[in-house]
Amino acid sequence: METYKLFTKEPIKDIEDIILHHAIPLALEKLADDLEKNNFTIIKEEIIKNIPLLIYNGMVLLRKKDEEGKKLYELFHGCILAAFLNEIEHNFQHDVCYPEDQSYDFLIIKYHRGKTADFKSTDNKEIYKNATVFKMELAELTKLEDLEKIIADKSRYRKRIPLISIAYNGEANFQNIFNRASDVNKNNFETIWLIGQTDHPKNKNKLCYFIAELVKHKKVYPLFELLIDWSKIENELIKALKL
Repeated sequence: METYKLFTKEPIKDIEDIILHHAIPLALEKLADDLEKNNFTIIKEEIIKNIPLLIYNGMVLLRKKDEEGKKLYELFHGCILAAFLNEIEHNFQHDVCYPEDQSYDFLIIKYHRGKTADFKSTDNKEIYKNATVFKMELAELTKLEDLEKIIADKSRYRKRIPLISIAYNGEANFQNIFNRASDVNKNNFETIWLIGQTDHPKNKNKLCYFIAELVKHKKVYPLFELLIDWSKIENELIKALKL
């Protein structure tokens, strides 16, 4: 029986932690440097009004920072997917775990809610005899024309599930992206997930994602809101900006 090192059983909590302690500090540091270089000023209240953009910019910086930052970036996306799956599959719990090796990016372990580990080993590893394990591989889509190539390249790997993140600023026709991805040969995959940060139609200061499943159900979830503690994030940001 395999053992896996747990990252989190509470994906929302760890999303908040990564945002507060990694993404936002990096984004603020970069913003301060840019303003100083260009001799610009910005109204600090405007930053408070657009926290999702700050988070997005911070996550991009985190991914590029170093290997530890890249791993946190991957686990952050694992937490988003786990939180989403917890919402749509109410009878199951989804935990995020570290990968066993470098051949994929993170694990999601699925088991019935209320079930505890059959036993625990050292190094925070738990064993569930009847759990389902998904080996996830994160891919970055930086321009739409690369989508088919990314899926084709990932098809070389067996028993992996791609999570394709739309990683560019600007407007995106998510339905068009979904349709293009659905046209690619996906015979090697049990499923493919597509994810991208998007705006809430009524409140841009909410952290929302477009999520689509491309193989089993071919279903689009256009607006998944992460129910994070915004008051905590806003308060910490206000402290950092010294408002």
